[in-house]
Amino acid sequence: MNNERSSKKYIQIADRIMEEIERGTWKEGEAIPTVRSLAEMYGVSPQTANKATTHLAGLGILASRQGSGSVVTGRKSFFSAPRIPMLIDKARSSYLRGESTAVGYHGKELYLHYLHQMKEEGIEPALIVYNKSDSILPEEAKILMDDSRGVLIQGTLPECYMKYLEQNDIPAVVINREIDEDFRGRIGAVIMNNSGLEQTAAYMASLGHEKFIYAFSDEFEMTSVYKSRLRVMKKSLQENCRAPETDLMEFTFTPGSGSDAIKLKEAIDSGYTGIICYNDICALRIYDLLHQQNTRIPEEASVCGFDDMFMAEMAAPPLTTVKVNRDQLISSSLELLKDLIGRKSPCALKKSSDTGLVIRRSCWQKPPR
Repeated sequence: MNNERSSKKYIQIADRIMEEIERGTWKEGEAIPTVRSLAEMYGVSPQTANKATTHLAGLGILASRQGSGSVVTGRKSFFSAPRIPMLIDKARSSYLRGESTAVGYHGKELYLHYLHQMKEEGIEPALIVYNKSDSILPEEAKILMDDSRGVLIQGTLPECYMKYLEQNDIPAVVINREIDEDFRGRIGAVIMNNSGLEQTAAYMASLGHEKFIYAFSDEFEMTSVYKSRLRVMKKSLQENCRAPETDLMEFTFTPGSGSDAIKLKEAIDSGYTGIICYNDICALRIYDLLHQQNTRIPEEASVCGFDDMFMAEMAAPPLTTVKVNRDQLISSSLELLKDLIGRKSPCALKKSSDTGLVIRRSCWQKPPR
């Protein structure tokens, strides 16, 4: 039996021992059968049975007592695994290395919520860093995924990872990404709902803006999330604007660029006075471009962001933005993972995470012409 299979086998035996504990076969304070007896009961080697009991001892479910073998402690962990890894791409992992940039700080927020939730659940956190170009699954990633009951995924996972999760029936939850319809394992997705963006579009239209800019800084990667938000905005603006046709310009810029500041000023002068940004960082970069051209916010242009990070409220003027509950994103992901663990493959589930508009002083009525 190779190492990969042995790793999975002892987790399976640990699960069966847990099932017996939950049935009341072995109660709190009672000793479970010896390792040799467990090996005979489950048809495995004593080494595999020993790994299973050691695994459960690491979770605090069993305790070793001299002369009594392993004793049930009474603690029960739903996940029954030492860790629930989060898979993140290499670019995102740079946010965890102490970057002092705004983008770096912004990127850490979700992972800090993940670490907090793991502590609350009594589960060891683990990060699996992948390259989007990976075509072969690293052995370290296999070991970590095998030694878990499920994984959380941030970003777009390479096909080799998805195939491994599918083939080994490891439950997975993707955060703010749509589910691959061809995936035949147990998968879930927690998606930020569109209510905040829809409220933003309705609010901007109510202020009389008729021409809009969708602003995106090139320091970010343009993913499916960008396109999804663009679709929502177009639809919502069309439903709420007085103009017969929605006029929404996509504006990709480089932070601090003088030439982009001039282009932005020209667009505003031609009537594009409602600026909706991909996120708060993009919005604060837009502030800088507007300041370069002495364009006043909100007197000459209204600006909205997305995320409601801590800098949004301290900006001058404070930024109108969409609030995202990242703690809810992680807690909803874990709830979905628990649900998937109790189901059979194939299975695809979705949950929604709330968003909502926070109105501050960066937006006002369309400037008179």
